[in-house]
Parts: sequence; structure tokens; C-alpha cells
Amino acid sequence: MIYQRSIPADELFSAQLEMLMHSGRIATITANMLGVLATLVLFWQFVAVSWLLVWACGMLIMLLARSLFMSNALMERRYEERPRRTYWQLLVGAAITGAVWSSAYIASTFLVPEPIQLVFLLLIFMVITLSMGVTLALREYFIAHLFTSLWPIAWWCLAHYWTQGNNLLIGLFTLAVCAVLLVVSNRVYLSFRNMIALNWERETMARELGDLTRSLRERNRQLRDARRQLTDLANVDELTGLGNRRVVNQVLRDEINRARRSGGELSVILLDVDYFKHYNDTYGHPAGDVVLQRLADLMQRATARAGEVVTRYGGEEFLLILPGAGEHSAQRTAERLKELVLAECIHHGQSAVSPYITVSQGVVAVRPGASLEPADLIKLADQTLYQAKDAGRNAIAFAAV
Repeated sequence: MIYQRSIPADELFSAQLEMLMHSGRIATITANMLGVLATLVLFWQFVAVSWLLVWACGMLIMLLARSLFMSNALMERRYEERPRRTYWQLLVGAAITGAVWSSAYIASTFLVPEPIQLVFLLLIFMVITLSMGVTLALREYFIAHLFTSLWPIAWWCLAHYWTQGNNLLIGLFTLAVCAVLLVVSNRVYLSFRNMIALNWERETMARELGDLTRSLRERNRQLRDARRQLTDLANVDELTGLGNRRVVNQVLRDEINRARRSGGELSVILLDVDYFKHYNDTYGHPAGDVVLQRLADLMQRATARAGEVVTRYGGEEFLLILPGAGEHSAQRTAERLKELVLAECIHHGQSAVSPYITVSQGVVAVRPGASLEPADLIKLADQTLYQAKDAGRNAIAFAAV
């Protein structure tokens, strides 16, 4: 993700058009309408009412048409789709409006007294000045309005300096006003551009920071999932899907501590497949892997209570952790598991005990209050398992501590 530090020229241009129409749609139209109403009041006694109303209605229709054009352009987002065409249409509208004001002033020199002309000129100055603050998002728009409204007045007054005593002064003053407004408008316009650019940079930075935050959040989620998967892979036996030896110590420690705090019971069963090496030598390791998978399923069926954990301790040895199970409950689980294995009837022609797969089990029950470490409990279970093997295999040996 690359942060773009400056607004592209085409986006800046579109933003200027949008800002001009948003602000100018109401403000400039309102300023011109107020100027029209003030002109009506000012000229009412000197100009024929019919001509004055025709001029005012024409001016109002033009202003409303310009306002409607801006509203439609904003709604249809023409400033983004056809910015150059919209730009020239706006300039033409501003130029026509300015030309109407300059034409009205020049016509007023033949119809009204000189003091009224001066008041009317000040009124035009006021309309232009009021419009300047909201139209300088696009400098050319203001300049078009400025020069079509004041420039013709200034040169007309200078060209007819002899007809009225103040024409020369009015012409020079109007040119000076144009120059001052031009300088001021340039500075205000640059401020508008900087404001638009800063707003764009701020919005772009916020948008990209939001995208970066979402990307980081997604990456963190992926890392958590990957870490969880790695943890599962480290703690789960790949062949059987049971917990592996790493899980045994942690689960045993937690269950011993829980039994010690609550005064509850705990039992474990260490199970070994009888003559499994002979089975692998005869039928092959892939067949032996299938046997281990089937036995893992049987052990999970035999341990249906909540909290009971089945793990593959190593090779053909499995460890069952039975929280809350006392001596009799653990023995019943071992007997049920023995019956399930026999009922599975997995053929084992090299077994000295049975033609089918059998298991030997060492059961250890931890009485309430007993203090043992996981290693001590596993060692005791291993000793008990060897007792079952010494008893002829396919047997269950029991010990209690």
C-alpha cells in the first residue's frame, strides 16, 4: 500500500468544481437576486416599469437556470464524469451574468441621474464582492464574472470621459478595483486550493490508515489461526487425531490440581496393544496404523463423559485420563474398553493370547487428598500395566494411591 502525498491534478480540478457549485449554487444566486431587487427599487422612478420588469424577470430566469444547472450537475456528478465541459458551462454562465450587469450600468447612464449611477455602481461592486468569497474555489469563474461586469464599465467611462465630469475618475477607480480584487482573489484562491489539498490528503490518509488497520486486523487473525494450528499440530497425534505426549503432562497437572482443590477423584488407564510388533512384522506398518486408528475410535467411544481425555502416549500405548472417576468407575471403563476391542475382531494371527487384537491395561485410581506429580502417576500406571502383561496379557491390573 503506497500513500499518495499530493492530490492528482484531475481530482483537484473536480474537487474545485464540486466546491464551487456547492457553495455558489445558493450564495452567488442569492447575492445577484438581492442586487436585482435593489436595482428595481433604485430605478423605479427613472425607468419605465415595463422595461424594468422585463429586465428583472429575464435576470431572475437566468439566475434560476444557473442554479438548476448546478443542482443537476452535482446530482449527476458531472464534475467527475465531464469536468471540462462543466467548467466551460460555468464560465459562460458567470460571463453572461457579468455582462448583464455591465450592460445595465451602461444603459443607466442614459436613463438615470449621475448620483443614481454611482449608487448602482456601488451595488454592482457589492454583488461582486459578496460573490467572491464563495466562488474562488475556481479562480477563473470569479475572474470571468469580474471582468465581464466591471471591465466594460471602466473602459466605457474612460472612453466617454467628456460626457460626465466623473467618468474619468469612475473609470480609473473601477480599473483599480478590478486590480485589487484580482490580487485578493488570487490569494484567496490559493488558500482554497491548499484547503482542498489538505482535506484530500487528510481523507486519503484516514482511508489508507483504515485499510491498513483492517489489513493488520486480518493479518493478526491469520496469525492467530496459524498459531492455533501450529499448537494443534504440536499437541495432536497425526495418525490418530488424539492428543500426544505433550498434552499428557499439561492435562494431568491440571486435573491433579483440580482434584486436590476440590477433593475429587482421578483415574488414569495406560493401555498397550498386545504383541503389536508381531502384527506390524506380519501385516505391515500401514495395516498397523489402521489398527491404531480403529482403537483410538473405540477408546473415544468408551470415554463419553465430559472432561475425559484420550491420548496416544507413544507407539502402541494409549493413556486415558478420567477426571472424577473412582476405582469402580475406572474399572468399568477398562472392562468396557476390553469388550469393545474384542468385539471389533481385528484378526491377529501372530498373537499368543488370541486370534484377534487384544489390549493390556494398567488402571490407577488417585484417592482424594493424594499428592502426586504427573510423572509419578504415569510411572505408577506403567508399573501397573506391566503387571497386566505379566498376568498373561489381555488383562487389567489395578492400583490405588
